[in-house]
Amino acid sequence: QMCDIPILSYEMLTMVIRLVYEKAISEQTFSDMYAELCSQLAQRVKKSSFIKIIESDEDPMAEPGADYNYDEEGASASYRWSNDVSTSDGEIVGPFESPEECIDVAIDNDNDMDPVKREDMELELHRLLIKRGNFIKIMRARESGKFYTVYFPVSQAEECGQQLSKKIFTSEIECQNDATKMNTFKRSLLNKCEDEFNKQDIYKDWKVEKKEYEKTKSTLTEAERNEREEELEFRRIKIKKQMLGNIKFIGELYKLGMLKEKIMRFCIQSLLKLEEVEGSDFVQLKNSEDDEMDEEDHEALCNLFTTIGETIDNRKAAPYMRMYFDKIEALSEDKSLSSRSRFMYKDLIEMRQKGWKLRRELETAKTLAEIRKDAEREERKQAQESQQAGYGGYGGRGGGGGRGGYRDDSGRGGRGGRGNYERGESGRRDGGRGGYDRGPQRNEGRGGYGGYSSGRGVPPPMSSSRVAAPPVVSKILSPPLAGDRSGGSGQIFDEEKLKLRAKNMRMEFMQDPNEKELIMSMDEVLGSPDAGKIIVQANIEYAIDCKDSERKAIIEIITILFTNGKVTVSDVRDPLADIVEFIDSYVIDSPGAFGYLGDMLSAFFHMEALGVNWLCDCTSKLMGKGDQFKVISNAFASMKNAYGDAAVRSFFGGADEIKAFEQLLGPADFGEISSQYL
Repeated sequence: QMCDIPILSYEMLTMVIRLVYEKAISEQTFSDMYAELCSQLAQRVKKSSFIKIIESDEDPMAEPGADYNYDEEGASASYRWSNDVSTSDGEIVGPFESPEECIDVAIDNDNDMDPVKREDMELELHRLLIKRGNFIKIMRARESGKFYTVYFPVSQAEECGQQLSKKIFTSEIECQNDATKMNTFKRSLLNKCEDEFNKQDIYKDWKVEKKEYEKTKSTLTEAERNEREEELEFRRIKIKKQMLGNIKFIGELYKLGMLKEKIMRFCIQSLLKLEEVEGSDFVQLKNSEDDEMDEEDHEALCNLFTTIGETIDNRKAAPYMRMYFDKIEALSEDKSLSSRSRFMYKDLIEMRQKGWKLRRELETAKTLAEIRKDAEREERKQAQESQQAGYGGYGGRGGGGGRGGYRDDSGRGGRGGRGNYERGESGRRDGGRGGYDRGPQRNEGRGGYGGYSSGRGVPPPMSSSRVAAPPVVSKILSPPLAGDRSGGSGQIFDEEKLKLRAKNMRMEFMQDPNEKELIMSMDEVLGSPDAGKIIVQANIEYAIDCKDSERKAIIEIITILFTNGKVTVSDVRDPLADIVEFIDSYVIDSPGAFGYLGDMLSAFFHMEALGVNWLCDCTSKLMGKGDQFKVISNAFASMKNAYGDAAVRSFFGGADEIKAFEQLLGPADFGEISSQYL
């Protein structure tokens, strides 16, 4: 519901962030849920309708405070932005017949017009501009159509409560891009987290209160002293809880890809009182000048590593992690620290040695997504059980099988799945509940479970005999084999719904990389035309410009679907061919597109969905030889990085493969790649 709320003003944006942030740091148990909420809000609040671009005649190159000749001819237009433009001013100047009159009055230093009360007049914003050093806001009355204005010197904007961008831009597009970047939900949230993290002394105000209490302590009664001390202790615990909550929340945001690893290293190094050695050819850290850690630093650091350790402890960060834990091991043996801090560090070291597994799993509340997923999983399970139980209705009187059983030639009821039925020679439904009869017998058999005899009395005991199901039933009841694409819920999904399913599959897999759930979700759409191709296409197009964690998940998803026969070679090749052919266009918006394409090519070669002849054919359609070289060289580099030299030689080093590459690039250019990777 919060994701559906339209953000109509910067004030509303900051209010939403404040509310979510305060809940996240005060309710640490649910910090992962609040981080997920923030991730979804960040995806939705990327462009803000409340941002206004302001035309200006200011000189972007002029020094701040310098005089500017506004009458100089040829002066180019410039722009600023604001995220807080209101039309509810208490006093306005006007009315005027045109916007030009508003501008003339605003820049005329000799005008003597007094502002009038706005009262209940409804005004709408018409134009914003900065002219001759004045901020001018022009509004139009909805009823009369007359124009009104509010203006003041730009130098007094802050005093007047008007937010303006500090920077002056030479192009409107540059201004718009900066405004969008600076006013996203993500940027505002991260600024909030950073401000809280960088507070030098979180107990500063508390210490002032404590000092004042100590001064007046002797004048208070015992009851008053106890009450005041309890209040101070409560405040101290609350401040500490908020600090630890902020650390955990930052960690959860990082795990979702909202924070870069570089920011997390800054947080860790700040808590450990370490800083990087400048000018070093390799990663080297040293103790900060102020290297004294307080009790809160120790606890915050351990909490942070508990939250993000499994994610940040990767090959890329290995040099940093080695130096972090060198100091952590030293701290764990430092007798000057409290026993509590030392044992926290020892537990942290042990947890890392065990692959970041806690001694006992923490019980956390389920998120709405998890609850929804559990419900969907249960529905699918029931549907599968129902499908495996067979089909048809219930049998009538007489002999027959058990629940879903059938009759063999002896007329005795077997025990099968629920819902199959028997047919006698006459075509009547015979047997018990869902019995199945493939013989011409009369209705004289004994009923199995759910059936009964035509005579009186209680039903006989269940038959212990188990008769093999007829071929048609066996075929219906057998579970789908790996690689069987005949699944599907029977529902036909159009292209838009398939693209939405691709997105949902990706998001669910990132939250819970459950291979079985992924395959079941794919099975539901396989009855739709080109389902595999559309699912793959939607994902690989997204992979060209997304976070590394999302791209890794997409590659894993497609690999799982392919190896389990849910998508075919053509489902993978056709969409990927489009990416290769138009990679030069993707690079404009995503500078790293060649590298991202290389990651996908290497993975799909490794799962044997692609071939060298196919790759050379697709790459040959690129106009530029340089782009062709980049596609092939990045495929080689990614294959080596991900799977090693042996994989490069196996997939790309054969005589036929080398010949194809040389025909595409020429012997000289391919020789450069070959000398490096083969």
